[in-house]
Amino acid sequence: MTARRFIDCLMILGLSLCNSVPLFAAPPELESLFPFSFQAGTTAEIKLKGKNLKNIRQSQVNAPGVSVKVIDDKNLRINVENQTPAGIYNLRLLTDDGLSQPYPVQITAWSTLTATEKSDQPDSALKLSLPGGVDARFEHTGDIDWYAFTGKKDQQITLRCRSKSLGSSAAPLMTLIAPDGEEIAFASPHQREPVLHVKLPNSGTYQVKVFNRAYSSDPSALYHLSVNSEPRLLAAFPALINSGQPNPVTIQGISLPGVSQNATQILQQTEITVDPEKWAAPHQTDSPLTNRFHLNVPELEGTVPLIITDLPVVVDQEPGNQSQKTAQKIKVPCDIAGQFLKPRDLDWYQFTAEKGQELSIRAFGEQLDQQMDLELALLDSSGKVLKSLTNKAEVKGNATPVSATSLDPEGTWKAPKSGTYALLVRDLYGSSLGDFDRQYRVRIENKQPDFQVYAYPAASDRYSGVSLHQGGHTHVTIYVDRQHGFSEPVRIQAVDLPEGLSADEAIIPAHQSEARFSIFTSKNAPQTIVPLSLKAIATVQDQQVVKQVHPQTVSRSGSFQQVATLTAGTAKAAPFNMTIKPNQAKRALGEKIELDVQWESAGSEISGKPVLKWHIDLVDAKGKQASLIKPVTSLDLKQSENILTAQLPQNVQPGQYSLWLSATLNVTPSQSTDKKQKKPKPAPFEAVSNIITLEIQPLPNKEKIQPRKKQSK
Repeated sequence: MTARRFIDCLMILGLSLCNSVPLFAAPPELESLFPFSFQAGTTAEIKLKGKNLKNIRQSQVNAPGVSVKVIDDKNLRINVENQTPAGIYNLRLLTDDGLSQPYPVQITAWSTLTATEKSDQPDSALKLSLPGGVDARFEHTGDIDWYAFTGKKDQQITLRCRSKSLGSSAAPLMTLIAPDGEEIAFASPHQREPVLHVKLPNSGTYQVKVFNRAYSSDPSALYHLSVNSEPRLLAAFPALINSGQPNPVTIQGISLPGVSQNATQILQQTEITVDPEKWAAPHQTDSPLTNRFHLNVPELEGTVPLIITDLPVVVDQEPGNQSQKTAQKIKVPCDIAGQFLKPRDLDWYQFTAEKGQELSIRAFGEQLDQQMDLELALLDSSGKVLKSLTNKAEVKGNATPVSATSLDPEGTWKAPKSGTYALLVRDLYGSSLGDFDRQYRVRIENKQPDFQVYAYPAASDRYSGVSLHQGGHTHVTIYVDRQHGFSEPVRIQAVDLPEGLSADEAIIPAHQSEARFSIFTSKNAPQTIVPLSLKAIATVQDQQVVKQVHPQTVSRSGSFQQVATLTAGTAKAAPFNMTIKPNQAKRALGEKIELDVQWESAGSEISGKPVLKWHIDLVDAKGKQASLIKPVTSLDLKQSENILTAQLPQNVQPGQYSLWLSATLNVTPSQSTDKKQKKPKPAPFEAVSNIITLEIQPLPNKEKIQPRKKQSK
């Protein structure tokens, strides 16, 4: 079994508590919840749709002032206090068998209705308040939904249709129709989530037509339409600011405080000073790519994301950098906050570099939720193109949180000689697009070793959370993104684990990028949802660097997404568990490994011989996978202690390796006291041991195998 397959099997196990229900159901998978938007200060019921939703013990939303009560396996009741800030949060479910993945829910400042299929015709349009919103779904292929609101002449309104940012799969488009039946506004198909800003021409009843541009439907084809006339924050530039100091930022919105009203202009702009610590909204998130928080301006509805950087910020000076002759001067290293205000916008930057100086260049557009395809070009002073950076290609091999394809370019470049060079930034979608909020980021710095660390779900169980077994071990997948030649070992440690949990330090060796982190759950650990925090420690250029391990989840579209916290749930106890201890932690090539295996059963009826497997990522001198020789895979279940052995091959690359065991057995759940109930059938259950670090040392010189001499003919 490969390491990745092992983790896939592990994640399927789910969690346990106690009950006469089958022990082996998979963790819950939330496909959708409806409605998913809730006004602050209200109580509402939520209908759930998904798999393995039986025996829900707890539901939690990571927002202040929000509580959730479980009604039954298909329904929840959510209560949101008045002071809960508007924003997007995550809801999770804990069942007897595990924790679900996080599912987005939205807290709003306006009343939100729930659409029905009755609103699929113009004459049955659902009436919305102003301001107000509606949660809806595309029920079938070609579904069209109609809404109506009453507006006044010259009233300025904003219509916004959200789906992707709420974890849904719909690609909505919308049209605004005036009281006389004329279409007066249509959302651009280039917008990922359409927005319309309209000054109403007359008083009367307006209609909004919403449809899915793909004309398709699935359980997660949901969207939220809002109609707002209140003072509102819509965008901010630059959206890139330095931490620890005040930053001037221009905000864009409707009816901004202190700005005189212009009868011909709907959108307004004004400059404010932003202190990240003071202005960050409570639902701050930390993304490994953008380090974003949400700006919340008093007196204005809505928030906008701002990016925090540790490099000097260069703000795009429009329109003075439209050619190489007028290129904006920058100094490396820096972080560029760019903007495409008009279609066919080109941004030029100029910098100096020494001969042989290597730069790392990363662009962000699509990763900032923009419908954008950035392209970068490096040119010499004569205008000759030296290098172009286009779409990031997918890394070969197993998919990781950083290997997916992206329209955002990144790469490295070495200056051929000392001199002045130009950087051209353009958007390949830019022939028809340009606006205040079409912003990008380009980070330029000297190439140097670096790393980022991620914790994320296995591929086959990507829609579940981290599920802990009372009295047993659970593994979390850890991935190290090694950048620009970083090849040092990385240590993973838990930070302030909740009550009942413990974990040993894990080491990801220099020759590996993926590993597992083992968490042990005591038998009396509280049966609840808890946050986890992991840190990564490594040496970079003789300096110790400590970084947060970034938690990831996987969306229904299959892409990795950042979540605010790594969260785990503790449920029913595993029927058996193992703990391993090496007799010697250091072994030489070709020597025998001896493991002391502690075996414990929780009292369930176990039958059959255990299928026991060893898991160790051995690498030979050529970097290829190697296997242990003659590993003992038999376990005497009558004994609480066993000694297992395996032989190390002689062609393995010396170093540190992680080793653990997995065992699969047929287990019969405890029978119910109800005599009418049929006797439960045995079902396979897999448990994993703790993870140990094994240091493999090279053979002594005298024992090294000498190559055969060729015989002369």
